[in-house]
Amino acid sequence: MKCGLGPAILALLISGCSLAGDVTPPPALATAQMAAPADAPTPALLIPPATQPDIVAGAIIYADKCAACHGSEGLGDGELADGLAFAPAPLGDPEFARKSDPLDWYRAVTIGNLDRLMPGFKSLSDQQRWDVVGYALSLSEQPEESEVPEPDLQLGIVTGRISNGSAGATMPADLEISLFGYDGDQEVVKETTTLGADSKFTFEHLEVVPGRLFFTTVYHDGLTYRSEVTHVGSGGSAVELPITIYETSNDSSALRVERLHLILDFPEEDILSVLELWVLANDSDRVLTTPLQIALPDGASNLTFENGSIGGRFEITDDGFVDLEPIPPGSGIDHLVFGFSLPISRTTQFDQLMRHPVDAVAVLIPPEGLRVTGLVDRGVQEVGGQRMQSFAQGRLAAQERLSFEVSAPSTLSSLPVTTIVGAGALVIAVVVAARFWVGARRSPLDEDWVVAIARLDDEYEAGELSEEDWRRQREPLKRQALDRMRGSDD
Repeated sequence: MKCGLGPAILALLISGCSLAGDVTPPPALATAQMAAPADAPTPALLIPPATQPDIVAGAIIYADKCAACHGSEGLGDGELADGLAFAPAPLGDPEFARKSDPLDWYRAVTIGNLDRLMPGFKSLSDQQRWDVVGYALSLSEQPEESEVPEPDLQLGIVTGRISNGSAGATMPADLEISLFGYDGDQEVVKETTTLGADSKFTFEHLEVVPGRLFFTTVYHDGLTYRSEVTHVGSGGSAVELPITIYETSNDSSALRVERLHLILDFPEEDILSVLELWVLANDSDRVLTTPLQIALPDGASNLTFENGSIGGRFEITDDGFVDLEPIPPGSGIDHLVFGFSLPISRTTQFDQLMRHPVDAVAVLIPPEGLRVTGLVDRGVQEVGGQRMQSFAQGRLAAQERLSFEVSAPSTLSSLPVTTIVGAGALVIAVVVAARFWVGARRSPLDEDWVVAIARLDDEYEAGELSEEDWRRQREPLKRQALDRMRGSDD
């Protein structure tokens, strides 16, 4: 008998599928948007485009879906602009575009910007969204007055400063900074430089290509830190990509669970499926390397992870498991998603020990079928365009238990997969995207793990690395490589 939340459902959750269609701007756009249904489009997972954006195709999409508000040249002066509650963004303004993140533009095309009453366009494929973003970026590129432009005006510059965000820490000497450039999912630029005495770095003479994305990384104390992702404009103006590094700590007292979400399902008789989504906070100014400890309810089985595997990122303990992923400073910047199954009788007590303090708990179940008692009933709510019964639990101290009663329905009434997708994706899609684009990681981004390990081995054999540095850098790379291989096997 197969039960639990398997990889297929988790894959759907992480994809951020949406049941919503396009909201095509009507003539009375502002009024129509204000009266639109409350079920917001589900955020999509933000990933680089599969190929370099097609600017010509993007121009056609822009003329059809964007020009009426943003204007043909992206100056916010389209024919419908005067009737909007908020002025459209001046996409074609060089200063505005230079300070913008292409990911924010992609997100706006995908899910809209509800704060400014802009609709999303779900009928567009991922590639089409990047095409129109690429074309929108090209609007800010100013034509040269001379028929023969100066070569250096077609080149870009990336600068930045490395700072240490941990109080009392000093800046390490001779840090190596790497610059990566991507066309679609292809790495086309990789350069390195050494940090100067003023903690600044510069990459010059970078070829400007519409839609090309750049970011910088630096390796410190066993972790790789990454800058924001941006495009580089021509004209010689520098784009800044600073990075903040941190020291490490194993003091778990700074760790708390900011929000804990549980989605309960009843897929088969006598089986309760549980999906847990943990949003973490690190209140210190150091990266926490102490493992996150998760205790599971008695009888839990079919443990499944959104990212990582046992023996890699996760290790099994007597009463649950630990997560070895480092947790950077900040709030809502890290997450954990996992599922498991529990046996359920007519009435079952859900009881889970919290090893770390929890600020708030939300439990979601289908509006018909399962019943929950012992929590605050918040009624039926629209979540991801689906009706879900919502319950809440306030703050829990470390070593306190999350406990409530679950009653099985008299007849099987499983929560549809689409409901789970809609509810879960709203909670985690943006967090998943953030994990891809920002934060401290254990290893270089988008680099072949085998090549990275081999490169370290070569440097060690050549005497360029001490044995201590070689072992310190090689172990996290090996762990990530094993995680990737196990994930591919799954």
